[in-house]
Parts: sequence; C-alpha cells; structure tokens
Amino acid sequence: NNSAQRGSAIETTTAPRRRPRRPAGEKPPPDEPPPTRMPCCAPLLALAVLATAAVGLCARDGQLAEALAPGGAPRGLLERAYVCSYVVDATVPHLADAFTQGLTIANGTLYESDGLYGHSQVRSVDRTSGWTIASTRMKHHHFAEGIEVVGNKLVQLTWKASVVLEYSLPDLRLLREVPVSIGREGWGLASDGRTLYVTDSGSALYHVNPDTYEVEKRLTIHDPRLRGVGKDGTPTTGRDIFGVNELEWVDGELWGNVYPMYQGTASECVARINAATGEVIGWVDFRGLLARQREEVRRSPHNYVLNGIAYDERTRQLLVTGKKWDKMYEVRLQPRPDLEPTHIEKHCSLGHPSGQRVG
Repeated sequence: NNSAQRGSAIETTTAPRRRPRRPAGEKPPPDEPPPTRMPCCAPLLALAVLATAAVGLCARDGQLAEALAPGGAPRGLLERAYVCSYVVDATVPHLADAFTQGLTIANGTLYESDGLYGHSQVRSVDRTSGWTIASTRMKHHHFAEGIEVVGNKLVQLTWKASVVLEYSLPDLRLLREVPVSIGREGWGLASDGRTLYVTDSGSALYHVNPDTYEVEKRLTIHDPRLRGVGKDGTPTTGRDIFGVNELEWVDGELWGNVYPMYQGTASECVARINAATGEVIGWVDFRGLLARQREEVRRSPHNYVLNGIAYDERTRQLLVTGKKWDKMYEVRLQPRPDLEPTHIEKHCSLGHPSGQRVG
C-alpha cells in the first residue's frame, strides 16, 4: 500500500475526449464510437479513474436494474455481470508528484490524500484542471492514507502511526489527532454515512464508529467464486482478498483498489464488496490505464499503482487515478458476461490465495 514500490489489458476503447476547461494560470506542484448506447453494468454510474467519467455499475443478485447515463437518463435494462471492463471518455490532469492514498468527493469538491514520509498532505483539488485549491502538510513521521468526509470534517488515516487526523472544511485546518487501534495498519477508508469502513493491508474489513473510532465489527473480505488454498495446502472454493487499499462507497457498494503489497504483487483491478458481509460481488478490470502513464511510472508498476476512487453521488460520476500518475480518467463501465472468475484469477494479480507474505 505504501512502499514506493502494474499492464496488458482487457481490450478497451477510447471515446472522443471532451476538452477540459483549463484556467489561465497554474499553481506550481509542492476503437469504438461514442458510447451513447453502450451497455454497462447496472445501476449505471459515472466513473472516473481519477477523472470524471460516466460509469455503469454491475447489477447485483441477478436482478435487472435501470441504467443511468451521466445526466440520469434511462439506458434500458442491464443484466448482472461479475466482471466489468471500461471505456475512457475523457482525461484530465493530475498532480504528477501526488502519491495518491485517498480520494473522496463531498459537496462537489474533490479531496485527495497524498502519502510518503516527509511529503504527505491532504488537499482539495479542482476537478477540471487538477490544480490544488487548498492543502495542509502533515508531520514528517505521518504517512497519509485513506480519507473520508464525516459531517463537517475530513477524516484521514495514517499508515503506521495509529492516529486519525481530523480537518475542518473547506480550509483543511488540522483540528486534532486521535489515537486509534484499528487493525495492524491504516489503509483504506470510506463511509456509507453511518459507518466508517477501514482496511489494514490484510483481508480484514473493519466497521468503525465515526464518533469514537471504536471497532464495532471485523469481517473478512472474501470472494466465494475464486479458488483458494486451505491451511493444509489443499484447494478450496472461495478465497480471501488481501491488500484492499483505497476505498469508496459507490451506490450502495464498497469499492476497493487491490494492492497485495505484502504478497509481492500489485493489481489493476477493483473489487466490489458487500460491506455488510465482506463478500466480493464483482470486479472491474482496469488493466491498460497504467500503460498510458509516463515512462517513470511504467518502469515502477509495483510502486505507482492504480489507487484512488471518488464517487459524486449528485452527478453519478466516479473518479479514479493512481500513485504519481499525471492523468485522471473519465470512464464508463462495460459489462463482460463472457468473463468468468478464472479471468480474475489469471489477470488481476491477487497474490498467493493463502495470503502468504514474501520477503
């Protein structure tokens, strides 16, 4: 998740880009046709791989759901899909020095948490230009992790310091540091408005009280469709998912980047999780985005991974990006009913099924 330590892709197509509005000045840093009728997973959402993009979510439990385009227009009925791929609709700038660890949208404003010791910060970001609007630097011994807006404040995890930081909005003034005991490390953070969801580098999903930061429940993130390995080395049905990283609450589902850092690998796939049970209900295969990055990033695929999902409930847009990527992407999802769980096992680099650590 955090060491400065992925991509052949499902074939995707790029729709014509919409030219983003670009302000006059800049703050210095610290093939398919347009998808007007493209089917997508239900209920359709707008995604942005840190960018703003219309996205369709896969329908759950085999039910049909009405798909919505970016403006909320009906797109018909879509069937359930366990795997989705994507189409890029637009690309916008992203701060190339930003080691993205957390991403969220509140009241139309994009907030980002950037990691690395001595460089960690939290900032508000212009969604069109990628410029920093406001920022607060963190102490040198704090490594920034996941963020979420809770009420009138922004909450930020730290990697190994066992503290949560709270900031005022919109100026991002540090309000207080709160000692916490949530798992072995701080990784991903999201909320459904009632509960905080936290990951810690393993396969655990913590339900946390947003007022006291006390752990109320601990679940295991598990995909019953994938093949696993038991303690005795025998094959099992289902496997735990390790290294779920940056989190986002997306239309009733918990979405998470996957970075099995301690298993010696990195993934370009996003898990869709039922937060009430920890069960993985589907995947989005974002392979191909890393290959679009500048050479410095492509040379270190285990360091500069896909990481960052932000969903705007008002516009149904979801943003995504990666660590030290200089681009954010607006994407639309495509259901892939032709792809089975074996596709995820083969292409998503989830590490050893037992969670065995390397090094």
